[in-house]
Amino acid sequence: MTHRQRLKRVFKCQQVDRMPIRIWGVSPIFQTENFKPLCELVVKYDLETIEIWGPKQEERPPSPYNIESEERIIGETKEIITKIKTPKGDLIQISKMKIDGSPGRVIKHFIEDVKDAEKYLSLPDVNQLPKIDSYFEFEKKVGERGLILIGIDEAMYAVHRLMGSEIFSYFLYDYRELLHTMIKREFKKIENFIKYILSNKIGDGFGYVGPELCIPPLASLKDFREFVFNYDKKIIDLIHSENKLVWVHCHGDMAPVLNEFIEMGVDCLNPVEPPPVSKIELKQMKEISKGKMCLEGGVEDGYFDILTPEKMKEVVEKIIEEGKPDGGFILCPTSAPNTWSKLLPRHIENYRIFVETAVKLRKY
Repeated sequence: MTHRQRLKRVFKCQQVDRMPIRIWGVSPIFQTENFKPLCELVVKYDLETIEIWGPKQEERPPSPYNIESEERIIGETKEIITKIKTPKGDLIQISKMKIDGSPGRVIKHFIEDVKDAEKYLSLPDVNQLPKIDSYFEFEKKVGERGLILIGIDEAMYAVHRLMGSEIFSYFLYDYRELLHTMIKREFKKIENFIKYILSNKIGDGFGYVGPELCIPPLASLKDFREFVFNYDKKIIDLIHSENKLVWVHCHGDMAPVLNEFIEMGVDCLNPVEPPPVSKIELKQMKEISKGKMCLEGGVEDGYFDILTPEKMKEVVEKIIEEGKPDGGFILCPTSAPNTWSKLLPRHIENYRIFVETAVKLRKY
């Protein structure tokens, strides 16, 4: 089987010759200098890759509204102030990060109250669709080496990003209908983009992130059904109408929502984190999802930072023992290796152990 054939089959929970192994975020085709040692592992051991395509910046239509951005360097910190000009006033976001490239954080979100939400809703709609010329060169480069997914947004997450978890939780209590109004707006943009992509018959499927911001304990199961499931199910049904695949990334405890993702029609759920993040073991997840939904992940991102090589080997063996039987499983870390601004020797060694242990056990 080619890598592409193998991944298509495993997404559909069909029999494959070997368990796919992937280092999420590390591509043998579009290699980066920072991940060079991990790229070498992917190439040496012929690991699988899932490549995400999206229109280039120059292919995207011009924004129908004005966005201004200003950067300030304060010591070892970079502060970024972004303003969106709306008919009802400016929306302002302030984020901070270290200049060494370490992950940063938003200290002020665009939407903090109802007035800000009204400013957002006053923005003109984005109706123009992007060009897709770059896709064809992208597909040519990937070929049968990997699966190609079209990156899309998620309606709830698009709104959540504007306000953050704290403000979002207040809106869940006090302004549910207003939330729906904003999410419906984002849903329509996503739906139009997917219809456009489907009409051009490109990609093996679609991939998105974000549902994790509306699952217990951040939100109730009722909230998940109302603000994620009811919107995403329509998107997934649309994608499946053209026999394309759906990959969804959702961190957190899968115990309350695993069956929801199966009912939603997700083909592959990532990253299925082990306890204590989840209150359910991978073995139990496999029993529930068997033949219905592929699971990808299982190896906690933090393990590469804190475990000894000996312990890493034990962990990988256990996860394979639970996830590999009966197929429908891709072994993968629970995040791309960008938690650290620079990979240290202990990270690289643990990735080597992860890969070499898995390769010995991947044959069916």
